[in-house]
Amino acid sequence: TIWAQTPDVSPIQVDQKHQREIDNDVKMGKEYSEQVLKELKPSDNKEYSERVSRIGHEMAAIANRSTVKVTWGDARLSPYKYEFTVVKGEDVNAFSLPGGFIFVYEGLVKFCESDDELAGVLAHEVSHASFRHIATLRREQSKFDIVNIPLILAAIFSKSPEASNILVGTDLLNRAIGSGWSVRAEEAADFGGLQYMLQTKYNPVGMLTFMERLAFKDRGLPNANYSIFQTHPPTSERASALLDRLQEKQIAIHRSQVTTSFKSRVVPGEEGTVELWFGKTKVYAFAGSDALERADAASTAMDSFFDSVPALYELTIVDKTKIVGQDRLLIEVSPDDGTNAAQKVELAFTQLKKLVFDLNYRLWQSHDRATLSS
Repeated sequence: TIWAQTPDVSPIQVDQKHQREIDNDVKMGKEYSEQVLKELKPSDNKEYSERVSRIGHEMAAIANRSTVKVTWGDARLSPYKYEFTVVKGEDVNAFSLPGGFIFVYEGLVKFCESDDELAGVLAHEVSHASFRHIATLRREQSKFDIVNIPLILAAIFSKSPEASNILVGTDLLNRAIGSGWSVRAEEAADFGGLQYMLQTKYNPVGMLTFMERLAFKDRGLPNANYSIFQTHPPTSERASALLDRLQEKQIAIHRSQVTTSFKSRVVPGEEGTVELWFGKTKVYAFAGSDALERADAASTAMDSFFDSVPALYELTIVDKTKIVGQDRLLIEVSPDDGTNAAQKVELAFTQLKKLVFDLNYRLWQSHDRATLSS
């Protein structure tokens, strides 16, 4: 397990009152971390811990020096020595405690299909700490006894069944949810994370694809679930809001650059062929001396085609030997590919139609409306 800290940042002007608030955040975060670690165990996966630490510190360093627009929380620059801990568990989840103590489940690291997606999650969690969301909650919700806040966090973040039962019995969780603080906090952290991402080498579309895939994965979750899902606004709404933000900033939505689910790949096939796959679906097998060259060209064309989130009618067969999508050649059958060219085209065409349908269905399920590409 790596308990790494963000290096000290260059000194900035922080008044005494603000510094006391920062110090209190750190003290509170350490206390809450000790409670969380009674429920969760640090991961033994060194690769996961090093990856989260490396990317997390890049985001933390930006948060410590950059003032961004804050829609809910403390807009002042509040520098912390961030600590990132990967914990055991298959949950696709992460959470941030006051003072820069950030926890990431192994399941979330596994779910991320690129460093861009993981960077988006960590930028979001860093934003929670940087914007002092728990301190803002304490200030705005005086009806919550300060003693109960760690209990709320334990139920929401560690998902302890015991803590959840206590919250249900005392109605604390419903009051916390009803206050709307978590919705505002999540929306603010999404926007803050995007602003941090734009200052890095990471592709901010990774934030979007992570939310889209998570929304599709979580589409069947029951509403009466006292876990992180109930206290977060629906992921589909967050994905749609983020898509709007990206489009406002004129950022091209190329999902193939940040995922494996929405990307083609070229792999060796049987009997010397070269196979073209999209996600987990085999589309076509090329043969002949130029098989690799043709497969690479088809892969590039397919990624461009699917990045546009095409409709089924935009996919056609031409001259019984070519598959065209939006006026771009996707696949052309060669005599080297063997006999029954028309049948091979039809099979590949059927696979591509299924992929177009699946892509639109997945993204439709992940958003509140149909504007899915820029």
